[in-house]
Amino acid sequence: MIKEKIVLKKLTVILILLPFSIQAKDNIEVYNAYGNTHQLYIQGRMLYKKKFEVVKSDDGWLSNLWRRAKQTQNDEISSKKIRAIVHGEKFSVRGDDEGYFEFNITLNSELPIGYEKVNLTIEGNPISHEVSTSIIGDKKLIGIISDFDDTIIVSEVSNPFKLILNTVFKNYQQRTIISTMKERFKTILSQNPDNSPSTLFILTGSPQHLFRAIEGFLKFHHFPEHTLLLKKAHGDNKDSLTEQFAYKTKKIEHLIQLYPNMQWVMFGDSGEKDREVYHAIAKKYPHKIQAFYIRDVKSGKITKY
Repeated sequence: MIKEKIVLKKLTVILILLPFSIQAKDNIEVYNAYGNTHQLYIQGRMLYKKKFEVVKSDDGWLSNLWRRAKQTQNDEISSKKIRAIVHGEKFSVRGDDEGYFEFNITLNSELPIGYEKVNLTIEGNPISHEVSTSIIGDKKLIGIISDFDDTIIVSEVSNPFKLILNTVFKNYQQRTIISTMKERFKTILSQNPDNSPSTLFILTGSPQHLFRAIEGFLKFHHFPEHTLLLKKAHGDNKDSLTEQFAYKTKKIEHLIQLYPNMQWVMFGDSGEKDREVYHAIAKKYPHKIQAFYIRDVKSGKITKY
């Protein structure tokens, strides 16, 4: 009888708090938002309110392990409609059973070049989430496509044991940065006009549930503004976690087609398929690729191709 009362009490608390959780301000996690003057892409996830945990450089491995485990166990808002208002136009999609959503928008009006505000609202939730999207025009600019693991951060992907140690038992403040990469990016981007939106795209094979850890690392080390493209590992239309060549080729070709006047510089490493992917892309689009660079994971040497 006592146990039944305790269960009933907990259930009552959950039912009372649930509406407030659904209407929390941080229900929407946006992974990327980018486009040109007529097309816009937004990927994200609808989640019940979660407490944001700040990491520290002196966190122990057990704290990091527990935090990572909690990050993989999200309470999603499944199969709900989400609405986007862009430049006065309204669009809606339904999230999948894991809460993931994706907008592929074609606008009637022309978006101004720069950073455009988009309001996102979940069905039944009056609180809107505002996100800034980078809108790149048709001017001739230089863009960067870069891998993340072992190109920007030391992950040791080719060694599964060390990869787990780096990814699971360390937080983003404790991870090792690849020296010179931030400066390389800044030097290349400085060739674009000062008022241009960022043309840095970080394309990684890491799953979307690592978004906060990756974004935390990039912000902690003051990398330039960027668009982060991650793998969708759950829900409908998910990407294969093990396949890299087709995944990265598809994403890069999408960017080349979206920005036809862009000249690209690509960065990767020797640990997986970056050299093969970039070589194939450069061969197929010789007038679109200025150069690509591969970092040798053993020696650390970066070679231009």
